[in-house]
Amino acid sequence: MSRGRKERTPAQLGVLAQAREKAKIVIAERAKLNALAKKDEAPQEPEPMPPEPEPLSVLEEPASESEDEEPRLPSPKYRYIH
Repeated sequence: MSRGRKERTPAQLGVLAQAREKAKIVIAERAKLNALAKKDEAPQEPEPMPPEPEPLSVLEEPASESEDEEPRLPSPKYRYIH
């Protein structure tokens, strides 16, 4: 068996030529789109980050309405079961 170049028929050569032309068009269009995307990205400034909210203190309690009430301790998150 020969390992040389495979002979192609004129029909196959025609199909290959059409495929090459189509590939050139696709590559050119892709290059245009990439250039436009880079052009659009360049002038945009990054969006400013929103300010972070201040952390809430766990120990702070709301002020009681009357001074007669005893201060309440915060309720525990977990309850121990015996």
